Amino acid sequence: MKGKYYTIQIIPEDSQEIKKFRLSKRSFLFLKIFLFLLIVAVGVFFFNMGRITHKLVQFDNLRMTNAQLAKQNSNYEELFFRIDSLWVLEERIQNILGTFVENDSNKINSLIDKNRFAHTPSQKIEVDYEGIHGWKPLEEKIRLEHIPNVIPVVGIVSKKFSEENDHLGTDFSAQPGSPVFASGSGTVEFAGQQDELGNTVVIDHQNGYVTSYSHLKDIRTRKGRNVSKGDIIGTVGSTGNSSAPHLHYTITKNGKERDPEEFINY
Repeated sequence: MKGKYYTIQIIPEDSQEIKKFRLSKRSFLFLKIFLFLLIVAVGVFFFNMGRITHKLVQFDNLRMTNAQLAKQNSNYEELFFRIDSLWVLEERIQNILGTFVENDSNKINSLIDKNRFAHTPSQKIEVDYEGIHGWKPLEEKIRLEHIPNVIPVVGIVSKKFSEENDHLGTDFSAQPGSPVFASGSGTVEFAGQQDELGNTVVIDHQNGYVTSYSHLKDIRTRKGRNVSKGDIIGTVGSTGNSSAPHLHYTITKNGKERDPEEFINY
């Protein structure tokens, strides 16, 4: 024989007929290789199917977890917004009453008595009661709102206005991060960095008065925004040419520097 052959016999249990297959050595080798590769391919297929199934289960779990986190994040954002709104409202009320850092109950009661008759009756919505000065028209009330006569920060005067010393404003020493208030209603003319004055906000009160607030740590308004008397426009800082946290506050009337302490109602 020139070549070696293999004979494969298949003997059925219910038949005497025997089936025979004659394979050459080379064909038998190819058959073994094919069966081996087939077994490997089937193993790899089931292994990858298991991995894919596992990843699909993980993906579904991650999708559900992500949806829950997104819902919780939305709830947290709403709560934080409400807390911030309450904080700003409380600061504005405290600033109006002059009790921002006041813990003396006698003084608080005195302030409450002082403001007891400041309520505007619903039937007289176009006028405002001003104590001994009588009823004032709404136009007069709006005019007074634009006069910068509210103290811009809770602090102490550390340097006064002086034309002789070329200090054309008033410095208020205060804790860093303390809120800075608009001393009157108006439009923000400038909000940004201004050389030695650091972070600065300038408000045009649309009646000849212009106020500026310098060395701020943070600016909480922007150019072009309308602000009301008592609105928070920034926080006390030490930006620019400053040796300690304070607010440099100026008032001009028709371009002429004025002493801020002449306007502030302490």
